Amino acid sequence: MKVHPMWALLFLGLAGQAGLAQAENISLRVNFNDGRSGTSFTPVRAEVGAFGVTPNLPARAEGQHWRVVAKNAQGVILHEVAVQNMQQRHVEVFNPKTGKVDLAQTVKQAEGAFEVSLPFDKAVASVEVLPAKPASGNVRTMAAAGPAASFDRATLDKLVGAGKLARSQGMATALAAAATATTIIESGPAKTKMDYVFVGDGYTAAEMGKWAADAKKVIDGFMADPLFAANRGSMNVRRVDVASNQSGVDEPDRGIYRDTAMDGNFYCYNIERLLCVNNTKVLNIVGSVLAPDQRDVVIVISNSTRYGGSGGAVATLSMHASSVEVALHEIGHTAFALADEYDYGTCNTSSEPTEGDVSRVWSRSVKWGNLIAASTPVPTPAGSYPNGTVGTFQGAQYCTSGKYRPTENSRMRTLGYPWHAVNERLVKAVFAKYAPPVTGGPSQSGTLNNGSSVYAPNTTPGYITAGNGTITGQLTGAAGTDFELFLLKWTGSAWTRVASSTGPTSTESINYAGTAGYYYFEVKSYSGTGTYNLKYAFPPQ
Repeated sequence: MKVHPMWALLFLGLAGQAGLAQAENISLRVNFNDGRSGTSFTPVRAEVGAFGVTPNLPARAEGQHWRVVAKNAQGVILHEVAVQNMQQRHVEVFNPKTGKVDLAQTVKQAEGAFEVSLPFDKAVASVEVLPAKPASGNVRTMAAAGPAASFDRATLDKLVGAGKLARSQGMATALAAAATATTIIESGPAKTKMDYVFVGDGYTAAEMGKWAADAKKVIDGFMADPLFAANRGSMNVRRVDVASNQSGVDEPDRGIYRDTAMDGNFYCYNIERLLCVNNTKVLNIVGSVLAPDQRDVVIVISNSTRYGGSGGAVATLSMHASSVEVALHEIGHTAFALADEYDYGTCNTSSEPTEGDVSRVWSRSVKWGNLIAASTPVPTPAGSYPNGTVGTFQGAQYCTSGKYRPTENSRMRTLGYPWHAVNERLVKAVFAKYAPPVTGGPSQSGTLNNGSSVYAPNTTPGYITAGNGTITGQLTGAAGTDFELFLLKWTGSAWTRVASSTGPTSTESINYAGTAGYYYFEVKSYSGTGTYNLKYAFPPQ
């Protein structure tokens, strides 16, 4: 279950997204508070550096938006980004036994914080928060209505300077408990990778060993997912350690209250299994030890085995046995912009969804139409085909009719199910932004018969002796075929598959952060006969 601001901010601004980094950007944290006279905005933290800018929300993204703009001294907008109005939070709760959604509704959050990154060269005189512009608005001129908030250059420079001073003196901010960061997986510079952060709440100083073990359990489960294992080389993973004064989490329905670093609490919004934290405290703690481009996706793990969690700009989960499934579903939203595919909630069919896994279109012209087999009818009747069959199944994104999903049941509809072909393709497209094309490495081509396999390298001794680092493989194949790509490693007694890419076409890729050893690739035809080309690279011994 989760609280998410309808896919706002796309993992805290995608600060590490390749290709968006500039020499002087500002990462700005803004607190918001809903008072009697309206919503007030206060800048509380600023950093400058060569990290990425926040991507704009899609023009038709659901929900209310805020516009954050950088202006010059003449009031001309130099840069603009729309971010989700985080006062509107979509709440959903999943059943721990069935994995199906039990509740979905929108609630109002009176206060909180968001982060946004903008260009910050000498021409920028102010940064403003504006209401959403009308559809006919001119993005290059000032809005007719005044700004909801305006921060001048002097204010922003002062914030930047205060932050530099605190970091140079190794001081935790007054609002953040002392924290440390440990790198678990490092595949490259933060600005070129998708950076995940796991931070523990409700662990005392005496429980730091337990926290490290709990974090390892969650991260190992997370990385065991085939999609993440295959793209390990596109990710960095860090653990943030911070001690709470008391152990556990607030459980108001049981009369239990704990003093924790991030105020973790069940029964958020009076919903039993909804686990919330104080996002401002989370950002303060994580931001005290990690730069903006090192915290793309932040996940808080609470020291409790009670079932619960939430999602959005900061995701939460407990140490319940189903916690990894909750996390994977939430990351599907936060990191990959996937929509919920269930049909419970408030339906809106006024426009075509921006997400790639739901649509108002039921015919073969749907956005995933090239993955629908000629023998599969559209719309596709439920209960008539094996789960995972791609079609157009009625009922998606809170609508029982008028919207369609690509498969009968996936992880974005019910916890515990696979991603399936359409979602796999969307996830791989995001990971591909963090994996530059293989250049200068070996290339192997040939013809692959239906059901058969080939191996790379195909020269003696048939394997590569690799050093520590990222192993990459990029496969392409003939149209109409479905070839799969596997990476195998010698364990000392047997060859074991350590990564795989098994989408519905013959375009596959693996980015695996491996240790030194012996490896080879396998290309297998799941269906079809045709040509293939595999480019691969191994780190030197």
